[in-house]
Parts: sequence; structure tokens; C-alpha cells
Amino acid sequence: MLLRLASHPLCFALLLVGLVGCSKNPPVNTTMMETEFAEQLLAPPNYLAGLVKQTPDVKFQPMAGGIRKASSQVRLPTGESMTVWVYQPDPLPPGKLPCVFIAPAGTMLIHGMMLSDGDVQEHLPWAKAGFAVVAYELSGHADAEKSSDDQLKLAADNFRDAKSGLLNAQVAMAFAKEKLSFVDPDQFYTAGHSSAGTMALYVAEMEPRVKGSIAFMPAVDVRATLGLDVMTYLQTRSILTEAGPYVSAISPATHIERLSRPTFIFLSANDRSDINGPADTFVAKLRELGKDVTVVRAPGGGHLEPMLDPGIPMAIEWLKMVTQSR
Repeated sequence: MLLRLASHPLCFALLLVGLVGCSKNPPVNTTMMETEFAEQLLAPPNYLAGLVKQTPDVKFQPMAGGIRKASSQVRLPTGESMTVWVYQPDPLPPGKLPCVFIAPAGTMLIHGMMLSDGDVQEHLPWAKAGFAVVAYELSGHADAEKSSDDQLKLAADNFRDAKSGLLNAQVAMAFAKEKLSFVDPDQFYTAGHSSAGTMALYVAEMEPRVKGSIAFMPAVDVRATLGLDVMTYLQTRSILTEAGPYVSAISPATHIERLSRPTFIFLSANDRSDINGPADTFVAKLRELGKDVTVVRAPGGGHLEPMLDPGIPMAIEWLKMVTQSR
């Protein structure tokens, strides 16, 4: 999904960088790892499982091409709810299916994003290939083209309350485990394009249940992608407090040591330099650390089209090899 930027003053600043980081209302004085560990200690046992069990059973409808789809509203611990779309092959193959979790692309990462019809083209190939798919929203939806600073700040607060999208992913995984009997809870994988690729890597770093991740054209260093002008705008307009520490804290490059599972990264040779430059450094560091990483670089095509073809077909074949080896 491409982000359309026009009338909002922030949009002009973002036009060249295209992707923005996210914020945390209180100053960031602890690392994400420390925060996550503290929340795990304080959270009631099986809290998310109990929460998602309240969701009505999903009702699938047939789609063309041997797929069935269901939509469900899942409650979040914040008191809000998010939409999830579930896809399954039709008919279901024997045994339990590996499950791919996909967030919507197009967010500036200071806010969330709702699912839209344009996302479906990224979902269907996985189900056609025999995987279960759970597409989930990111809390704090905003329209970067139309939102005022106050609206963006409110969206950023909601996104922040959902742990910058991590809580959305964790609830989606709890939903899959508790409500989708055909899903293998020991084979959860994340995937996504652009900002959703950033999210796929970040969730894989922070959530131990993830067994592998696939990122198409991700911004692995959100600070580098933002640039000084955009970060200054967000900070001075009080849209994003403690901008520097926070965008570093949610960048996959910051937590690269935690990326312990197989990783597939797809890049385009003529994509933006703020994507490719940090990604090259990220990949080199992964290899230096001895991580299991597969990198494919399309010879051209820009930021979107190569993801659809050949990116997703190649990633599907890679994931089939990963799941068969387990």
C-alpha cells in the first residue's frame, strides 16, 4: 500500500522519506526488553487467552480460488477492539497449518492502520499456498493526508497504548491459538511490506512465539528513514515526545541480537536509499552474528511491484522449506 501525502504540513516533510517512526507518551527511560519483561511479570497468567476466548467463533465464507475468509472483531486489553481477517485453504489439508500474521502497510509508524481491500492481494497468495493467514489491524488509525496535529497525536497515543503495534500482534496470535483449531500454535510467522515489514521484524524480535519473519522493503532504522527535519517537526509539535530515543527503541536494527529465527528479507535495487542503505548494514550484521538470513534483491521495479512478483512467490517457497524442516 502506498502512502498518499498532500495537504497536511507534516506530509510535505514526509514526502521524501515516506515512512515515519512511532512515539511513546512518557519519556523512554528503559529499553524495550526491560519493559516487555516487566509487563510479562505483572500480567495475569493467560490474560490474553481469556480475553480472546470471549470472541464469537469465526464464520468463513468461500472466495474464488480455493480460499475461505472470515472477519472478526477482537477485543484488546486497552478496551478497544481490532478487526482480524482470517484466511484458510479450501478444502483444509490434513493436520494443523502454519500461520502467517500480516499487519497493514502504509502507516507512518507514529500511528496505526486499519485493514483495507487493497491489502487482500498480499494475503491471498499465502492461503493459496496452503498457509493459514491472520491479517490484523494496528491501533491508532489516522489519515496522514487529512489529520491535524491533534488528531495525529491522539492516534499516536492509541498506537503507543498498544505497545506500538506489538500488542495487536500478540492478541492476533492469542486469537489464532484459542479460536482457530486448524492453526499450529508452534508455527507462527510474521510477514509484511514496507512499514508492515518493519513491524514483521520488530514483532519477531519481541515475541518468542514467532518462528520466522519475512520483510519486504522494510525500514530497519526508523531514525535514518525519518531524517532530522521530520523528527524535529514531530517533537516540536508535541506529536512525538522523546523522538530520538523512541524511534531507536522501535527500530529492528536496535534489537538485532534478538532476531534468533530464520529471516527472509526482500529488497529492490532501485528502492529509496533510506531503505536499502540501512538494510544492507542490517543484513551484514545479521551475517556477522551468525543469524539465519536469506536476502533477495530484485534488479528494479521500485518499492511496491517487486514485492507482489517475484517477492511473495519466492518468500512462499522459502517459508515452505522452513516449515518442512521443523
